[in-house]
Amino acid sequence: MDGKLDLLFGKRKNKTIMKDVYYQPPLKASRGLYVKNASDLTVYLMESSGGLVAGDSNEYNVQLEEGSTITLHPQAATKVYPSFNGRPSSQKVSIELADRASLSWKTEEVIPFANSSFQSHTKVDMKRNSRFYWEEILYPGREKRGESFTFESCQTMLEVWMEEQCLVYDRIHFDPNIQSIQHQGVMGNFQYVASIWIIDHQLKIDPEHWNQSSADHQVSVTSLRDIGYLVRFLSNDLPRIKNEMASISQYVESK
Repeated sequence: MDGKLDLLFGKRKNKTIMKDVYYQPPLKASRGLYVKNASDLTVYLMESSGGLVAGDSNEYNVQLEEGSTITLHPQAATKVYPSFNGRPSSQKVSIELADRASLSWKTEEVIPFANSSFQSHTKVDMKRNSRFYWEEILYPGREKRGESFTFESCQTMLEVWMEEQCLVYDRIHFDPNIQSIQHQGVMGNFQYVASIWIIDHQLKIDPEHWNQSSADHQVSVTSLRDIGYLVRFLSNDLPRIKNEMASISQYVESK
């Protein structure tokens, strides 16, 4: 199954609106909700099939016109089922942000099941005075069933371009068949890797405020050349990751 979702947002009389939507099942978008105020529109992204089966692909195209502010929430985690036919499941996300546009994509969770294969590519084109916020959590599999890094392969790619300048080119690729995942320099003894990308040249924070280290949970903050920050987690404590992500999101929104 090939899902497709095209979303166009704009601003009308100081109110962010959904101007156009096209969807092809199993993808669909909710109606826009004004959770905070009329200038910030929240939309939930729905996937009715329950997950990606070998060879399935989902494609998202999101365009924000000048001054619009959008928050996108995937309704559920991306579950990737076994790839017994050898074909990987895939996801492609294309985002275009005009002047003073702001997009927050909250918690893209990827759960690759045993024997699955997954490829994801996200590309963002933005202006210098636009804003981008992205959350992602990669699971080792269905760990409660003993599926810890038993997938065939899992790779994600994030590209962020600002007026033809590449700001972010981040590729995470796990292939248990050719590499030792739980090895020093890869995942070590950790099960989860999570990331928050914040591209906002006006935001100023103290990176030490979020840097933390313990036996089963580590967080590091990297400043991105005065245009934003990367917060990356290595952890065995999934609820703690989610709680700290929510705390960081609230802090960024308050600023």
